[in-house]
Amino acid sequence: MQNQRRIPAQERAKFTHDTILTAAAHILEHDGEELFTTNRVAEKAGVSIGSLYQYFQHKQAILVALAVREEQKLESGDELKNRASVEKRSPLRLGIRNYIRMLPDTPLARAKALETMLTTRGHEGVARETKRRFEESGLFVGLSQSERFVLSRAITGVVQSAVRERNADLTSQSFEDALVNLVRGFLRARRAS
Repeated sequence: MQNQRRIPAQERAKFTHDTILTAAAHILEHDGEELFTTNRVAEKAGVSIGSLYQYFQHKQAILVALAVREEQKLESGDELKNRASVEKRSPLRLGIRNYIRMLPDTPLARAKALETMLTTRGHEGVARETKRRFEESGLFVGLSQSERFVLSRAITGVVQSAVRERNADLTSQSFEDALVNLVRGFLRARRAS
């Protein structure tokens, strides 16, 4: 999935790289996909088109980098467990919150990031990565392979549908609560059977 020409190492280069990604997200959200061009991104970022092309081959590479940047913000399983302990919160809730927050802040940027990840990694690749993250966070302890599959696909299916439909509720407490209740209901039914 390496679509970047150059990985920034120095602080100034990292700043330029991040500025380009921030400009891209802003254009997607405020100007729309039809105005999302490399020239427009460079202009909005205040860099030359040559500078942009030092980092990104094309606009698809910018979209991939946007998605990866958000994904890298996710806490690891150990970080989630530590935070759950410190905050006296359910690891389940924090895992779901972490998953939702991996997506960019704006609905259109979320939709483009998801579309890009599905295009570059495929549905199976995205699902595998999501399942791995949930397993790492301890959410799937004691579940069979089938149960892990069903539960991870239920969560990702709901979130991906909300992204595709640009559901404004996605980052709300009520949306998070509904997902937590979905998982808890599954786990309760499993214990009862």
